[in-house]
Amino acid sequence: MSDDTTMWQWLPQSSDWENWHKTIEGPIDGVYIHRYPPDNPAFEFDAINRCTRQIQRSIAHARAAGRPVRGIGRGWSLSDITLPQGRMIDISLLNGRAPVKKSQIDPAYPGGTAERRKLWLVQGGTYISEINKTLESNQFGRSLQTSGAANGQTIIGATSTGTHGSALHFGALHDHIVAIHLITNETTQYWMERESYPVTKESVALNLGAKRIRDDDLFNAVVMGLGAFGIIHNVVIETRPRFLLEAINNGHLTDPFDIPDGEVPQLNRLFYDDDMRKLIATLDFAAHPSLKPPAGFAKPYFFQPIIDPNTTPVEVLVTQMYKLPWKQGYQPNYAARESTFGPGYDFLSVVGFLLDRFQRLTGLFADIARAQLFNYAPKTGSWGEQFGYKAPRTKVASGSVAVPLDRAIETLDALIDLNKRLGGTPLVFGCRYVRKSPALLAFNKWDTTLVVSVDGVENAKARQFFKAMPDTMEAAGIPFTQHWGKTNHYTKQRIATAYGDNAMHWIAAREELLPDPADRAMFENDYLRARGLV
Repeated sequence: MSDDTTMWQWLPQSSDWENWHKTIEGPIDGVYIHRYPPDNPAFEFDAINRCTRQIQRSIAHARAAGRPVRGIGRGWSLSDITLPQGRMIDISLLNGRAPVKKSQIDPAYPGGTAERRKLWLVQGGTYISEINKTLESNQFGRSLQTSGAANGQTIIGATSTGTHGSALHFGALHDHIVAIHLITNETTQYWMERESYPVTKESVALNLGAKRIRDDDLFNAVVMGLGAFGIIHNVVIETRPRFLLEAINNGHLTDPFDIPDGEVPQLNRLFYDDDMRKLIATLDFAAHPSLKPPAGFAKPYFFQPIIDPNTTPVEVLVTQMYKLPWKQGYQPNYAARESTFGPGYDFLSVVGFLLDRFQRLTGLFADIARAQLFNYAPKTGSWGEQFGYKAPRTKVASGSVAVPLDRAIETLDALIDLNKRLGGTPLVFGCRYVRKSPALLAFNKWDTTLVVSVDGVENAKARQFFKAMPDTMEAAGIPFTQHWGKTNHYTKQRIATAYGDNAMHWIAAREELLPDPADRAMFENDYLRARGLV
């Protein structure tokens, strides 16, 4: 059978498309399904080029029908950024991955020796979970630097919408990417790198039939391109040697490395008091009486305080993770670990339904929702284990604001006050720390960015909170950005205020890479139009 019949399928659709979390839906004409070559060849130029031809076939097919398209992976985003008002190109079955050959690396590559920062070529539909399992295997012994709280997204779905990590020394997930293979129409493709950071020899682009571009502004636009530049088929990412993380929860004062497997210690109760406020704002761990690093550690690799604004006094749940060397013979277990706190994943959607009708129960249900969303059992594991797969939780509410670290306490105080003014909401506030990204529309734009991830049950009160959140930030005079892939209320003015010239450079980059207005229109949707980005 030919590639045309085994790697490509057009599925017309008359019903609405729904995202993974069932919070966004909209009409589409159908979906183009793409599959890796069925003869399962090595992930090299021939296999990549066969997949490229089928992606370009989908673009041509949609253009002939006069319909726009959007690339789609797992549909994990909680905003309507993925809705095409036309057709979807599903690349979630394109999951090739392989280390970049040393013979393909440019001698001018500044990323250090291959042992320290080994380069990997990853196909756009590869799930983060698949990347973790491959990298962390004994064969390769590598690891990602960071990822989102779960690993169910595809690499391009996560990076194109700004999914951030939480490693204190690193940026967002897209900051792993150092080269991009972009398809802009049925005949044009680019191999993109930063001029300031050359990665591969020109032969890589030539073997793909792509034009090589080395330009910082263009790369920094596409790497977080919101799906508006075309289909990102492949990326090159930098990895690091694998490591283990020891998770400590709520400042447990006994030696965390002596806790027997499976034993859950009694957690200290922590509050949003002066000591906690100082720690959140300064990351001075030695100054907090209950959260000082264990002997031999200066600071954690990962730090996340989660604030429950519905408690009196306001309570804080803390997770710290400390980096340990990989243990010889250690075997990661990637099996999904269900929460032990509640009756099941669909429980949160039931809670949301009830809260719409019985507001007086908000405090009780917020506590249950907090337990469902966050697991505090201590454990040791690789990055891929610690940030593993979480099954879908329908009607989960999630939105984030990012602020400079020196505005952290003002932000949290304002959001706690907003929750109080609304009479309590089924939400908790998780604090994540992310280093600055060069991507033009990255929402981790400050040297140390505090991301306040607001998570809980999707209901009327939660929607009211998310709508009021940016108004509250503006009234307080706090500079902020919002997570593109979560519930947000960006407007043209808010994007101009948050990104300034970067937004103009992003638009200009899109016009340079897609000079034909008909090509740009192929990858536009209402989300982008409403925000003045197309």
